[in-house]
Amino acid sequence: MIEAEIVRHHQDLARWLGTEAEPGLLDTFRQMHRPEFSLVAVDGTRLGLAELSDALAGARNAVPGLTIGIEEYELVIRTDQVVVCRFLERHSVGESRRVTAVLTPDESARYGVRWLSVHETATGLG
Repeated sequence: MIEAEIVRHHQDLARWLGTEAEPGLLDTFRQMHRPEFSLVAVDGTRLGLAELSDALAGARNAVPGLTIGIEEYELVIRTDQVVVCRFLERHSVGESRRVTAVLTPDESARYGVRWLSVHETATGLG
């Protein structure tokens, strides 16, 4: 179920960034994160959920046709409190990245988890 959430989450993100997606998609995407969510982007910038949401709000269809594939999924650890996983996020446009993600169990969430933290590293792969 964790890998399914990761794939679905990135499909939603690609649809937001790559199409004229319905405005409610951004709300759905945002709701999958814990309020204290943080992202460390490939350039080292740290964004909280509010900053990420603001950036995405102005990025609808900013990369027409974008797709994001998930490869090399690896479950690092799963406990009752936390899930840590790694994967390759392969973008159809732009640079791909290796990601370490921390999720927490939440029975009310799609696939039973919410995103707590993401750390992205550039791969040099197109």
